[in-house]
Amino acid sequence: MIRFLSIILASMVCCSWANAQNKTTLVQRMNEIKSQTEIYFWDQATFLDTDTAKLVATERLLLDINNNRSETDQLSVEDVMPYTNYINIDRGEKKQCFAYIKKSDAIAIGSGNSVVSNAVVGVPVNTPVVNRPVQRSFVPDAFVQRVMETKNFMNAYKLLKSLQTQGQVLQFGKLKDVENYSSLDLILFDMQSQEIVTMLSGVTGSGSRTNLVNGSEDSLDNYPTNMTAVIWYIKK
Repeated sequence: MIRFLSIILASMVCCSWANAQNKTTLVQRMNEIKSQTEIYFWDQATFLDTDTAKLVATERLLLDINNNRSETDQLSVEDVMPYTNYINIDRGEKKQCFAYIKKSDAIAIGSGNSVVSNAVVGVPVNTPVVNRPVQRSFVPDAFVQRVMETKNFMNAYKLLKSLQTQGQVLQFGKLKDVENYSSLDLILFDMQSQEIVTMLSGVTGSGSRTNLVNGSEDSLDNYPTNMTAVIWYIKK
């Protein structure tokens, strides 16, 4: 009996060691890809289930891909998924998905009128996004109104891309692309519905941001990072 238990224990130790070695190898591979920015587009997401993490990682990856394509040649999640590689790693109770694709492959994918993805890329339905109190007398400027009218992530992205072409927006992108975004204006999206939540100014002298939709004092900290996707932008 003791010998049998010893065999089981030894097997468990070997399995744990093998899993740890495999995880280390995967992390090393991810770091190699991240360092080869001239070859790959990449992004990642961590959620409670693998499928959601995969969708969110792909959505984030798509922003980089489409930023290098013309306005009439934008791609959808369905377009890029067959050509995208994924690395999945357990992070405690959560699942991390690392998505990557060669830039040469991304450039070669399809062309023309791609169908906009309606995939749900979010968090539990019953988890609300924080809404700040509305100041009824405040009227947002024309740019903010125009962005808010787009309603969702893909439409807002297309508008920013168009305005960049016209010279009205100088730059825009994801937070991971910049080291310090305190001075940047932000557009916040609900990851589940992909709808715009609000827009925030850069950090003011008081250390907070101004909600560009309702004029109230606000902060990025008021919006859970595991629920909110963010695009920064710089207007002309």
